[in-house]
Amino acid sequence: MSKAPLRSVADAATLRRVAAEAERFEPPAAVRAPERSVLINVKLAERTAIALAKRAAADGMTQKQWLAHLLAKEGLPVDPADLEDRRPRRRVDAPEAA
Repeated sequence: MSKAPLRSVADAATLRRVAAEAERFEPPAAVRAPERSVLINVKLAERTAIALAKRAAADGMTQKQWLAHLLAKEGLPVDPADLEDRRPRRRVDAPEAA
């Protein structure tokens, strides 16, 4: 099976015009300098770890988010990224037709 040749769909001037028009509607990307992440390891009693997992889930957060919110509430500097749910979103397939 041979591949069809690629066709040019727009010239450079058209691409520049489209980019300029899009710039008026789209805000510039927010670029943050990457902050180094480090791993902390805390050993807790099993019942404490279970309670943390349950509380975070009940509040609709990850355990990391829940702890970061608590630290921020106590006045510690917390990176805004640590307050976000950064779990990968799961792809949901469309239901099959019956």
